[in-house]
Amino acid sequence: MKFCVLGSSSSGNSTLIMENGTSILVDAGLPVGYTSSKIREITSSDSLDAIFVSHEHSDHTRSLFPLAKRYSCPVYLSQPVYWYLGKRNDHDVRRLSDGVPVDVGDIRVTPFIVPHDAIDPFGFIVEGLEGSLGIVTDLGRVDDNICSRLRNMQGLVVESNYDPDMLVNGRYPNYLKKRILDGTGHLSNQQCSELLSEVVGPETLEIVLAHLSEENNDPLLAVETSMQVLEETAGTPNIHVSYPRHPTRVMELGGSRTG
Repeated sequence: MKFCVLGSSSSGNSTLIMENGTSILVDAGLPVGYTSSKIREITSSDSLDAIFVSHEHSDHTRSLFPLAKRYSCPVYLSQPVYWYLGKRNDHDVRRLSDGVPVDVGDIRVTPFIVPHDAIDPFGFIVEGLEGSLGIVTDLGRVDDNICSRLRNMQGLVVESNYDPDMLVNGRYPNYLKKRILDGTGHLSNQQCSELLSEVVGPETLEIVLAHLSEENNDPLLAVETSMQVLEETAGTPNIHVSYPRHPTRVMELGGSRTG
């Protein structure tokens, strides 16, 4: 199984996953033209088999229905999010439920509830014929359920949104700082590193730090904070940073880590 984070920030999020001729998107918050051009570039085709939606916020849904129309593919989301987005009858919309797996070709996607200030916010476990990937781009805190879901995944896309000092001393209004800092907002660099210390295992190959704030974070600081934990892990996995409109490299899962 292969994956690429097409972009991740407060302005838009989308991850492309491929296995044995099947391609899916997790979230569709980036512009249609950019997303479709990257799908064509990466997959060498102009097709998409499904779009999965983590929650209703616009940085995850901005291009959802235009992309679904372009590719004539089904959209998977929770019933409350479907109602929130307007009950679109002109698309093939299918229901997602906590813990219930969905198979698309040789890709299996299992949603699970995460703490975030949204309607039915989901993280995802994605499994192919070979390889496993955990995606949690928006969550306010780490709990045992999240750790158990993500433990020893071969790939991880994990939020590392802000540096606490930069946020507290930055220009955001107090109400927004409070929203980010409470238990349903976003993960700090330190919280991300604590999550990684709990879930990175011998099978973990690739880690992408996602949803970095352009105002309250620095990519080097985010990497350094997580590396302090990962350096204690035998055979340190590769660590990457996702950017607003610059895709990560295409990463392949299903092998084994050395070291």
